[in-house]
Amino acid sequence: MSNRVLTTLATLAALAAAPVAAQEYSFQVAHTNAAGEVQDMGLQKMKDLLEAKTDGAATLEIFAGGQLGDEQQTVEGVMLGSLDIGMTSNAMLSNYVDDYKVFDLPFLFPSIPSLGEKVDANFDMMEDSANGAGFQLLAVFSSGIRHLMTSEPVEDIADLEGMKIRTMQNPIHVEAFRAYGANPTPMSYSELYGALQSGVVDGAEGASTGYDGMKFYEVAPSFALVGWLNMTAPVTMKKDAFDALPEDIQTALMEAGAEAASWQRQYVVDQEQPLLDSFAEMGVTITEPDTAPFIEASQPLYESQLTTDGQKALFDALTSE
Repeated sequence: MSNRVLTTLATLAALAAAPVAAQEYSFQVAHTNAAGEVQDMGLQKMKDLLEAKTDGAATLEIFAGGQLGDEQQTVEGVMLGSLDIGMTSNAMLSNYVDDYKVFDLPFLFPSIPSLGEKVDANFDMMEDSANGAGFQLLAVFSSGIRHLMTSEPVEDIADLEGMKIRTMQNPIHVEAFRAYGANPTPMSYSELYGALQSGVVDGAEGASTGYDGMKFYEVAPSFALVGWLNMTAPVTMKKDAFDALPEDIQTALMEAGAEAASWQRQYVVDQEQPLLDSFAEMGVTITEPDTAPFIEASQPLYESQLTTDGQKALFDALTSE
């Protein structure tokens, strides 16, 4: 046998015996926001960070705009393992992670930075809650401060009387808008533009980023700055799937998630005023109702909706000085 053949065989044997070089991991991530919205930008940042931390061995394949289903299908896809990672509103995830109902309460955090500070300080507690429901919490993004988009201007809480307002499919949101005098109408995000256009609903609650990204100003030309909810957008994975990953990939996912969340929350803050200015330039009617009646009407929810020890413990941790 020639020396060349022997050398080739020896090389192949060495390669077979050697440990496999860094395996590539491509995680499919789904969400329902438009590409380029603040939530999507956070995932793009997380992708860049993950690739940098793993020297390209791991990446995210991001599917925006509900390409892989609505929010409920996204959460259930993660639960079933048919989807690697999901990012949804907390309002949807809290139907599965019961402790997270705390984040659905109105007027809980005065600003996005204050929310971020509390989330970061209590991330371990939130992670335990997610683990108990079969999820791994990777990051907590912001979906912005939620206001009101309507066909007719809302100058004060009395103007909501009898108005059909789309809410997320979340019982606390429904009860909040019932307390504000509206007729809450839960429906999926993908149906909202058509519902506003056809008059099925008179308005909806939402953030300025979504109002812009989905062009809701075309069918709801009034925007009332109520700031009723400071909404989070958790990024989650099935816990069993996460636990099955190599430790270095787990670490990279968690670090990329934390760093992307910090960056994304500040990005949301930076976008708010320029967006409001652009709405005014487009002719949107922007009003600033007195929020005191909204806050007062929200107070009973703090008693009626926090019913478990886990919810109360998380609420106490998030609201402690």
